[in-house]
Amino acid sequence: MANYNTIRGLRVKYLSADPANPEDGQVWYNSTTGNLRVDGILGTASWSAGGNMGTGRYGGGATLNGNKTATLFVGGYSPAGGYKTNTESYNGSSWSELADINSGKDSMAGAGTQTAGLIFGGGPGNKTDTETWDGSSWSEGNNLTTGRISLGGCGITTAALAFGGTIGPSKQVATEEYGGTSWTNGGDLNTARAEIAGCGLQDAAVAFGGTSPAAFAFAATEEYNGSSWTNGGAMSQVRRRAGGSGAQSNALATSGLISSGNSTTATEEYDGSSWSTTASVGAARYYAFASGTTSGNSIVGGGRNNPSASGLTSTETFTDAVTAIKNISTS
Repeated sequence: MANYNTIRGLRVKYLSADPANPEDGQVWYNSTTGNLRVDGILGTASWSAGGNMGTGRYGGGATLNGNKTATLFVGGYSPAGGYKTNTESYNGSSWSELADINSGKDSMAGAGTQTAGLIFGGGPGNKTDTETWDGSSWSEGNNLTTGRISLGGCGITTAALAFGGTIGPSKQVATEEYGGTSWTNGGDLNTARAEIAGCGLQDAAVAFGGTSPAAFAFAATEEYNGSSWTNGGAMSQVRRRAGGSGAQSNALATSGLISSGNSTTATEEYDGSSWSTTASVGAARYYAFASGTTSGNSIVGGGRNNPSASGLTSTETFTDAVTAIKNISTS
């Protein structure tokens, strides 16, 4: 039988305690417990059905730094009812209606949490509107410098980021930073695009996917450090109108439209440098909302699955693959 060092090219380490940050598949001998140990993946990533929203819609905004047990979905559009003012709050199992936003809109961006939220931009038209949420009601805030639709957003109410979007046929590179009261110009994206997804914080954001006149959909990723954007690893799947959640070093790109023009169930996870395929959502959708400070506490929902469909009410929550250390035995 082959030895471990023959298979892996490494000798088994003799340690007095388990290593603090072992790699998946790493093997060592713990001399204190007298056990041969291995770090490996226990279980796989998965999506689970969540509670249905009261109002089906697509293109709304979410408090992007919420999570799968505490988030808001705001506004949006439905062919049956037009532009929506609805605010719905999720508690991990069910949705409830809260105070409406001040004007119906869709294709806007969002930031913040369930108790301190922010939405900005959107349509109809190229809105500069900013509205802030204090946990019970929406108030008008200072406007964006550049009004646009289908833009990306992330961050919290005192440090939010708006990027990309479109003004008519003109796709945008503009980035704006919100400091709690007003917007100021930040560093431009490297590639102008709309229908862009993103997540993270104002000084550690990631943006991915989207569309431009030159491309139906992008796979390109960019990272923001608080002043400028740099190119990151590209997704394996081009997509636009995708859901974005998580952090710059731990993000999810969920569903969206792919190059065929169809919606997809495919999900990819970003580790800060490269994307890898993970569990697919149960329902293909685009123009959906997504929220979560990490991939493992993400939620996605709403949207639509084809151009003639009304807005979906369904939601799904993500659970990351779990790693665990185990003893190696002959049994």
